[in-house]
Amino acid sequence: MTSRSIKDHRTGKDRKISRRDLFQGLFQKVRGDSLEKKSSGVDPDMVYADRLLREGQYDKAAHLYSRRLKKEPRHLEAMPNLGYCHFMQGDYAGARQSWEKLLGFRPRDNFALLYTGLACARLGDDQGALENWKLYYDIRKPMVQREINLILARQERGDELNAREMADLVQEALEKQEKK
Repeated sequence: MTSRSIKDHRTGKDRKISRRDLFQGLFQKVRGDSLEKKSSGVDPDMVYADRLLREGQYDKAAHLYSRRLKKEPRHLEAMPNLGYCHFMQGDYAGARQSWEKLLGFRPRDNFALLYTGLACARLGDDQGALENWKLYYDIRKPMVQREINLILARQERGDELNAREMADLVQEALEKQEKK
């Protein structure tokens, strides 16, 4: 992968960026908020993987994302997509692992925080879910944010929370939000 030097307007120093990062920056404004509408880059394999993801062919898409991550372990677009593929196939442990890796690079990634919490809840780890959701804040998803705030308020009040119930409530809010 070739890289170019550009002048960082904040520091005045030259910094190297890869061609992929350059194109990612150009496409950033075009991309939507839903993973199934996002693009993982201009690489033909990633474009194909994204199409498979949109079509619901999660096993095939996961294979391509995994292959990309073996070649490029810090591919920050393939990580959440791989996690999403695992999640949609019911592999919540695999999904959680992908998103926790992403959170190591982007600790405040709302998508990863939301879905890591969901994966934790689906695995019966209510504390893991709550820890991730405490960090989640996205005003672009008011229905989801409201549901998470209600769950956190119930937890602070001392209510017993069932992990499965929490996951169902957040997932229902996500589905309603996407229909809007």
